[in-house]
Amino acid sequence: MKLKKEIVLGNIDGQDFAIATGKLSKDFHGLINNNKSAAYIFELLKTEQTEESIVDAMLAKYDAPRDVIEADVKEVLDKINSLGILE
Repeated sequence: MKLKKEIVLGNIDGQDFAIATGKLSKDFHGLINNNKSAAYIFELLKTEQTEESIVDAMLAKYDAPRDVIEADVKEVLDKINSLGILE
């Protein structure tokens, strides 16, 4: 899975965001404000990833238990999937 090409990532004054450009989906055409960990997941999703590869990257970056990271990654991916912004 990876982000559709119509999603642009950015940061203004320390606030990370993802913005939909063009005709992305009937359900989503807007802006997503991301915290630091969600922004990192979005960065990872600029290239092809699996849920496991994202969890592994998060484990390498953050000092948190695997089960906590797995739950957080699943929550973010479920939300992203519901918006229809993944290939």
